Amino acid sequence: MSLKPKKFSELKIQQDELQKKMQKKKKKTNIVLPPYTYIVSEGTKTEPYYIEAMAQVINEKYREFSTGKFVVVEGTGRNTKGLLEYARANVARNFPQAEVVWLMYDKDDFPLDNFDNTQYSAEGKKDVREYRVAWSNECIELWFLLHFQELSVNVGREKYRELLKGYCQYEKNMKSIYDVLRDKTPIAIARAKRQYEAYGDTAPSQRCPATRVYQLVEELQNYI
Repeated sequence: MSLKPKKFSELKIQQDELQKKMQKKKKKTNIVLPPYTYIVSEGTKTEPYYIEAMAQVINEKYREFSTGKFVVVEGTGRNTKGLLEYARANVARNFPQAEVVWLMYDKDDFPLDNFDNTQYSAEGKKDVREYRVAWSNECIELWFLLHFQELSVNVGREKYRELLKGYCQYEKNMKSIYDVLRDKTPIAIARAKRQYEAYGDTAPSQRCPATRVYQLVEELQNYI
């Protein structure tokens, strides 16, 4: 048996053969595969911890149908204004097969125009990929809180966290947050949808409290 490293051409042939086998298996089982999805988060811990837990389930479930991940999550630490540009540059370089790109960010204290224009610019992009937004006004804790109760008035970030602590001993950057909330996801989606749609055509910055994270979660839930 030869110990020489395989040539690039040989590896390419093997990869092509594997892809053909996966496609045959997909047709045989009639499985609907998730789209290759790149999720870029403004936050570097809380949001990625939550979304990555779902991504891991999906990637493992469909692992035999792809040589790589179907869902990639990246926390950036970038604000609303630069998040879209960062996503466009990095998806082309690091995850070119992506079909859908999600931007996940909070309103927090950023200027109203920055918050609004991030959505308008993302949804208006002419690209080979579809860009979507999953913002929260004011913060991601609003989405978490909707797993436990309705909320029709903005009580502020600190109050969200205080209420969550009472419900589930919530702490910022909680790694197990997805497992804590998972069973209540359907009711949170229903509450968030009612809350968001109640604003009609109002600009994103004027929808408070409101979140579009439910749309991202609803999409991911289709493949879990």
